[in-house]
Amino acid sequence: MNEPFLLSNLIELQELDNEIFKLISEKSEGTTVKELKTHEIEFKKLQSDKQNIENELQLYFEAKNHIEKSISESQLKINTINEKLNTNLDASELQNYNLQKQNFEKNLLDYEKSLNEINEENSDELERINNIDLSLEGLKPTLLSLSKKLQNEWGDIDLKIGKYEEEKKLLLSSFPKGIIDLYDDLKSKGVEVIAAYKRENQCGCCGVDLTSNEMYEIMNSRFQQCPYCMGVVI
Repeated sequence: MNEPFLLSNLIELQELDNEIFKLISEKSEGTTVKELKTHEIEFKKLQSDKQNIENELQLYFEAKNHIEKSISESQLKINTINEKLNTNLDASELQNYNLQKQNFEKNLLDYEKSLNEINEENSDELERINNIDLSLEGLKPTLLSLSKKLQNEWGDIDLKIGKYEEEKKLLLSSFPKGIIDLYDDLKSKGVEVIAAYKRENQCGCCGVDLTSNEMYEIMNSRFQQCPYCMGVVI
């Protein structure tokens, strides 16, 4: 059987809502959330910086890929010729394959020299990319650890919210509909303190000094609302 409704129950309802609000805020503004967001921003900034450098080096990467392909092809041809040289060849064939091998070896040296040169020309930018990659790798464990920590914290917060929601549901079961409507209306209008105990001749919600006549009218009104802040004075 539900307890009879008292206006003072509004204070308890407000406190429950405040606790729920604080917990919801903690999910989006807690220390771990802020720390994770900071590292995520740092991670994305590093990725963006790396992408910008790589865009600037587009011609370098195209040339590098072409040279590396040529190196692979030359090495493959040299290996093929070496296999041929290990078979029984007549003098003419032996001379021909050796000449081919010399040409491919010269080409290979030229390609490797060209690769070294373009790498050297772009060494500063490549070093920056390497440093960014190291920073990105260093951030990954931190991001993973913070993500797991946040999931655990959110799980605990959700349990607490669920507990307060159940208490709120039970409390509201004793509220008349008119009081629920009043509470929801005041919340929607942004009234900061919906209900509070009076302090002598002061409104407990907004702290305004009230005359004896004003206090009398408040205490004898339907919802005992302060005329200045609309909060319920108890």
